Amino acid sequence: MDPIITSILDVDLYKISMLQAYFHQYPSAKGRWVFKCRNEGVKLGFLCKDVKDQVRKLKNLELSKEEKVYLKSLGYFKDDFLNWFEEFRVRPSLVSITENQSGQLEIEAEGLLIEVNILEVYILAIVNELYFRHKNLQDDFYLNKMECDGMKTLRSKIDKLSCYPNLKFAEFGTRRRYSKEWQDKVIKTLVDECPNIIGTSNVYYAKKYGIKPIGTVAHEWTMSHLGLVDKIEQAQSRALYVWQQEYDQALGIALTDTFTSKAFFKDFKFPVARAYDGVRQDSGDPIVFGEDMISHYKSIGIDPRRKSIIFSDGLNVNLSIEIWKHFVGRVGVSFGIGTNLTNDLYFEPLNIVMKLMNCNGVPVVKLSDNPGKAMGDKLMIEKVKRAYGVNDDIVF
Repeated sequence: MDPIITSILDVDLYKISMLQAYFHQYPSAKGRWVFKCRNEGVKLGFLCKDVKDQVRKLKNLELSKEEKVYLKSLGYFKDDFLNWFEEFRVRPSLVSITENQSGQLEIEAEGLLIEVNILEVYILAIVNELYFRHKNLQDDFYLNKMECDGMKTLRSKIDKLSCYPNLKFAEFGTRRRYSKEWQDKVIKTLVDECPNIIGTSNVYYAKKYGIKPIGTVAHEWTMSHLGLVDKIEQAQSRALYVWQQEYDQALGIALTDTFTSKAFFKDFKFPVARAYDGVRQDSGDPIVFGEDMISHYKSIGIDPRRKSIIFSDGLNVNLSIEIWKHFVGRVGVSFGIGTNLTNDLYFEPLNIVMKLMNCNGVPVVKLSDNPGKAMGDKLMIEKVKRAYGVNDDIVF
């Protein structure tokens, strides 16, 4: 089977930006990542052999000279990191892939964060593509019909967006895409036919189609600080500060829900909030969060119209339009739309994740504003809830 991942840049931008931050700030930090399928009743163990084969092929990835020049042109990647990244090679031996007795696929990756952090998106994209190849059985007639219908669906979304030319969004669909080829066709169609698109999280396709790579930071950055600070109540504020130290005025979007947005507001005080361009919402009710964010900005003396909220939690076009109508003119608004663009075909998309579970031997957790998204050690969840003042009646 040919490799699914053929470019080291076929990954979300924030994996590379976090990789540089770990390289500069915490080069000896270690972590363990664990895969999980959230779809009830879906067992992926039958993919074990093919996933192993695809992960082994990742060792052949390397940053080309042209790709290195491209990353340098973005303005926020440093020469020492790019020189290291040019020499970086994936070590498949750091990844364990097995099928358990109940038929579930089990994947773990463990090692230095600068070695394993980037593997998450590659592995999720591999599992997705192998799963949908099996579903389709590679029947050409069926595949052609599905693609034709998929394009009709995509163009209907473009037609809806054309009524709102000031609504801007980025494509965020790499980790749960139907396939690499389908994501390519979706992005090309959007670039050619949809003026609303401002970029993509996928660095490879941003380079290929000359659009902006979009992304800053993910939950694991804040989560990992539970194992990088002396007191866990300092983890979020430290993560915010170190990120700003690493990137200064670039990549200034903060992720709000790692330990719940209410906990985030406590650490997002005036000096920090002023330095960041805005925030990204990734769980909970978007309208409620947006109203709370506007109120928070006002409470610390910041005009919310000078800041931005990027909404990215399970969005589709209709929901994005609804949110945009609610907030337009009151705060900067944009959207990251993922699965609904790159995997809106005949089959139910996989809801798969791969999350950091410990850093330097310390269990790490994500609470989020949606209890269904919480992950981590139960004892540490309780410790974090107490440290960040999360109500005891909230059960994760």
